[in-house]
Amino acid sequence: MKKNMRVVIILAAAVATTTSSKIASETPPAPANDRGSQSVRPKTSDGDHQIRTAVGRLLGWQVGIFGNVFPMLTFSESAMLTDALGLANIGGDSSQEVSLQINKKLDFHLSPKDVDSVKQQLNSLALKMTAYRIDSIPSDEESRQKLFAFAKELGVETIVTSAMPLSLSELDDLAVKSGINVAIESKDDPKDLMSSIQGLSPHIGVSADFAQWMEHGIRPIDGLATLQNRLMVVRLRDRSRLGTNAHDVRLGTGTADLQRFLLEVAEQEQQPQEQPNACVNCSRPYGGTKPLFIALDLNPWQIVVGTGPQPGVSAGSFSDLWQAAMDSERTARPAMGYRIEEDASLIPPTSPDRIPAEVKEKIEAALPRKAAATPRRPRKLLVVDLCPAGGWYHDTIANANFAIQKMADDTGAYQPVFSNELNNLKYPNILKYDAVFLNSIVGEVFSDPAVLDGLVRFVRQGGGVAGLHGASYASIDIPEYGDLLGAQSGPHHVETATLKIDDPDSPLTKQFASSPLTAGFGGKAFSWTDEFYHFLPTGPYSREKLHVLISIDDQKTDLRQWQVRPDKDYGLVWIKSYGEGRVFNCALGHTPFLFETPAFAQMVLNGIQFVLGDLPADTTPSAMLATK
Repeated sequence: MKKNMRVVIILAAAVATTTSSKIASETPPAPANDRGSQSVRPKTSDGDHQIRTAVGRLLGWQVGIFGNVFPMLTFSESAMLTDALGLANIGGDSSQEVSLQINKKLDFHLSPKDVDSVKQQLNSLALKMTAYRIDSIPSDEESRQKLFAFAKELGVETIVTSAMPLSLSELDDLAVKSGINVAIESKDDPKDLMSSIQGLSPHIGVSADFAQWMEHGIRPIDGLATLQNRLMVVRLRDRSRLGTNAHDVRLGTGTADLQRFLLEVAEQEQQPQEQPNACVNCSRPYGGTKPLFIALDLNPWQIVVGTGPQPGVSAGSFSDLWQAAMDSERTARPAMGYRIEEDASLIPPTSPDRIPAEVKEKIEAALPRKAAATPRRPRKLLVVDLCPAGGWYHDTIANANFAIQKMADDTGAYQPVFSNELNNLKYPNILKYDAVFLNSIVGEVFSDPAVLDGLVRFVRQGGGVAGLHGASYASIDIPEYGDLLGAQSGPHHVETATLKIDDPDSPLTKQFASSPLTAGFGGKAFSWTDEFYHFLPTGPYSREKLHVLISIDDQKTDLRQWQVRPDKDYGLVWIKSYGEGRVFNCALGHTPFLFETPAFAQMVLNGIQFVLGDLPADTTPSAMLATK
């Protein structure tokens, strides 16, 4: 048995290595932390880079697997593969052995030393044992106490059991005292189960098995209506049809109607709890979420005997589960979008009233009084500064809003409309505007596919979008957004560097040549203090795609601490064409000096006029200029 297990885990590791390479092509490996994490999940200190983990912060949904979905492996080996799947949660099962070294079942009979070993591995992989499954709750009080103590020691939120407990009232009391939920598995019509737990505390709930529900002719959406907020765990599978003689299909392609199911779960949660003015230069935690363990599942009977990896064997299971994780992200996005739009309704645009009077005076003194180009027609600019809970809220958002309004008043180049209503970005609503300005938006802004699709379509068909500072940190788990803006995520902190004007002849930057800022550098460079993003080589930033206007001068700046890009190319301001439309992004603006400096204030106005379509500029990618 041990030899076979080692062969299986090697096959699985090969798949994990391939998948990890895919992950690495999108984001950097996770940095070491103070726990000495061995996790290979794509995460940086700035947050999660996959929807499958970001959904936990947003909605309280923990996506993972039960360890025994790999039936031939130990819990320890399953934990490593869970991490390689990009998942942060695992469900333990009393039927599974702990590890090759600890040849015992994962249950409350383990010694304290063995429990510590399990905890150490979970910590080293930064995994949470969100749920723990046992066939039946012990009938004697002493064993029940040991079970709950064991679960609490491992950080379990929900104990799952397949058998109806003998004394629900006693179990309810223990659940309340321990703070650990108990979910009873529902494999057929949940009505009888619900009648049994009526009147009990919210600590007693249901674990829904989608495959079993559908086999019994129950649509998940109908089962959800019966559960009345008692859903705690979901074993997520999709089937070709209801009833017997069906087969598993990819999530979201069968009769489970997963997008609708997850959206209705989100709609059942209480309204987000927001205090947008209580956090400046910080990140507010999400509030009002309800814990739910979503376990990706496989059909153990769909095993084909053959010489290569097959479904039901670890390597094949890994591939199938990786696809399931990808599919779960797609099915969860409408629910995430609903939550974000609820959040957005509670977050008004940032008022300039918070800016000190002396700072307003500095900004007004630096702003241009005349447009660089005469508008071809009256222009409307939608300004969005949404930073939902979980996203970093910059104090300088107020400075930019103030400057955008004053430049409009003074130049007549456009009419700004400040709104965080995300329906404005959906098609065709977005057609009311000529361009969109994303003012340091950070967080899961574009979770709703309709919101991002509307913006992308708008720009591709001839509209414009401008991003300021934190804009590249919105929806860092959605590559399509990064492709639109031109960059996505990168390590950063406030520092001083020498910046060079890559294109001093561009109508967006030509004012720098005569600025006092560049006087000591021949009009082509300057020293600047800001929070510089060092965009990753695996992300969308590339001179093959962008016309870079300003970047860090690697010859005059100490970059030894930034071993991020082998080419040392850290662009900060650029323009690009996107279909028939235009993109301008300025990654500067963390510090308050941007709009207090005339050359930069002029650049932002010029960038706005560029995306509005009134100021033509060469968008030839920088890498192609030498051959142009």
